[in-house]
Amino acid sequence: MEDERNPSDVRFGQALMRARKRAGIQQAVLARHLTCTPGHVSHIENGRRKLDESKVSDLDEFLEAKGRLVRTYEEVYQPEHVDWIGEFRQMQADAEMIREYQNSLVPGTIQHPEYAAATIAAGAPWLSPIEAKKRLQERMGWSKEVLRDGGPQYHVVLDDITVMRPIGPNQLMVKQITKIIELAETGRIMVQLHGWDQHPHAGLDGPFSLLTSSAAPDLVHVESVYRGQNTDDLKDVRRFMMLFSRLQATARSPLESVKVLKEMREKYGQP
Repeated sequence: MEDERNPSDVRFGQALMRARKRAGIQQAVLARHLTCTPGHVSHIENGRRKLDESKVSDLDEFLEAKGRLVRTYEEVYQPEHVDWIGEFRQMQADAEMIREYQNSLVPGTIQHPEYAAATIAAGAPWLSPIEAKKRLQERMGWSKEVLRDGGPQYHVVLDDITVMRPIGPNQLMVKQITKIIELAETGRIMVQLHGWDQHPHAGLDGPFSLLTSSAAPDLVHVESVYRGQNTDDLKDVRRFMMLFSRLQATARSPLESVKVLKEMREKYGQP
């Protein structure tokens, strides 16, 4: 018999089950809190029933899910209302460690203002000057929050193309590369460059970030042309951890990467 479950119900049910188990709560206890039967809770968790929207916030608080159930509910049932960028930025700032891979552009977290302005103008030419300036200010504010003293550990693997391909005048690239070098040499970030000729290449499917925190489950954010997607599904997170480990293993060492960055800066015109 064909499975007639709604995929959105299944996804939220799985998130609820993970949150309940993390909290160490049995279905019977959750049922008493929701004033329903354990069987009804089971149906919600296996995707055969939909949880009433009015109970989501209370359930999130009861399970100490720190807003994750609320966000998941919005993602699966009301994706058009989700502030994907804002949500991801907040999760980055709250993380204890960020592991990121980028294969086309320097990540927004470590962009120089002039580099950021150029990427915003190129990627969203429909923005008015006022809108573009506002987006730039938001990006720089987000970067400052993530890179603050005591902020998350930040490990990034950059494909060579991120610094080999200029996205503006040479002096702009000098400023951007200098910022990466300074962050790396002060120990604020750990950067590794992944050679374009290295294979097998574990990052061919595109950019992604792994966020780790003791207060919440590990999470992976996968970028796309239109918008990103977040998931804390254990199987998915482990798969991307494997990809990141492979990228680190085939990339240059941090010391060698800084050396290559300095060589690239010289090519752009600064000794």
